[in-house]
Amino acid sequence: MKAVLWMKSSCTTCRNAKAKLVELGAELEIRDYSKKPLEAAELERLLPADPAPMLGTKSPKYKALGLKERKLTKAEAIVLMLQDNNLLKRPILVHPKGVIIGFDPAAYVTLMS
Repeated sequence: MKAVLWMKSSCTTCRNAKAKLVELGAELEIRDYSKKPLEAAELERLLPADPAPMLGTKSPKYKALGLKERKLTKAEAIVLMLQDNNLLKRPILVHPKGVIIGFDPAAYVTLMS
């Protein structure tokens, strides 16, 4: 099974993550959700029961909705992420050995070894 990198091509951090993974020899499938928006079923599979670690806390919508003070259910997070995909923290690496949220070069090295 290939690793899947969920990313936005307009995101510098995502592009850096992709470059690091290519450098490490990862066999990747790229899922650019700025070009092909996420669907509810994809988010249902991707998000854990507690979606808090998957929320993009730097998103203007995150701040505008006061999400720091709220505990969202998975269903609520999916509805909001469908409205604004910037609420999904990025990049997300889904690898057969585990999932890494955000760009973490050291974790990539460990996962690929």
